[in-house]
Amino acid sequence: MQKAFLYIDILAFESLVRSKSGKVNRIFKIFDSLKVFKHHALQTIVFSDTIIVFSKDEGNPLHYYFTFLTEYSQQLFYKLSEINIYFKAILCTGEFNFKQLTNFQAYHGQALIDAYKDEKDLPGFGLFVRKLDTGNINAFIEVPLSEKYNFVILCQSFSNLYRTTNGVLPVGDVSIFEETDTFFRIEEDIRFLREINYYRLHIPHERIREKYEKVYLIYKSTFPLFFERLETHGFDPFILHTDFIPRSNPEEIDAIRDVAEMIKH
Repeated sequence: MQKAFLYIDILAFESLVRSKSGKVNRIFKIFDSLKVFKHHALQTIVFSDTIIVFSKDEGNPLHYYFTFLTEYSQQLFYKLSEINIYFKAILCTGEFNFKQLTNFQAYHGQALIDAYKDEKDLPGFGLFVRKLDTGNINAFIEVPLSEKYNFVILCQSFSNLYRTTNGVLPVGDVSIFEETDTFFRIEEDIRFLREINYYRLHIPHERIREKYEKVYLIYKSTFPLFFERLETHGFDPFILHTDFIPRSNPEEIDAIRDVAEMIKH
């Protein structure tokens, strides 16, 4: 049966387990806190480092499911970004079958097979939507990535601010960051870009470094004027406005510690 289907896989989970990282337990606590488990029209399956979310047989239009699936992907993105963990996710439609048996859940389908295979070939990380299904996403920017997939910009506050300012910083009135939800996560967005910028420049393993480079370049090509300022000023949030008050110390880059651990091992 055709479903709206979301497949999420955590990056570098195996290495986190092997190194006995404390982040493993935090990842599962984050999984457990997601609002998607309470949505009446969606079914969620978690196994190891993978999350599958799909529509139940309720007859809603596809854009209804896609809206929530994109928003839940964004929620997970922000929660995991707090600990510098990232995922690769595929959003699509496809055949998927699920049944709750007496002692276990039985599920299978072409959507799962395709997502599992395609995820391994997609560059970078983040949310990817199949081009056949792009008409079902409205509130997020999509960037063409390949013949089959688009990349979804999850840093929505960042894209909202770029559209509002036409890429010109600083803003004229700092109160816009306090009086509206439109730019609510702008500091988190800048932190995300600051962290992946450090990773792409300093990770010793080329294959891993290229994942961060790909995502960084997608954002840079989509928001070039902002990046001129960000790169010049070291991703300092004060480029937004001299009176902007950050909630965290912008000089603390968690990626520095992570890269040092990579080099050590």
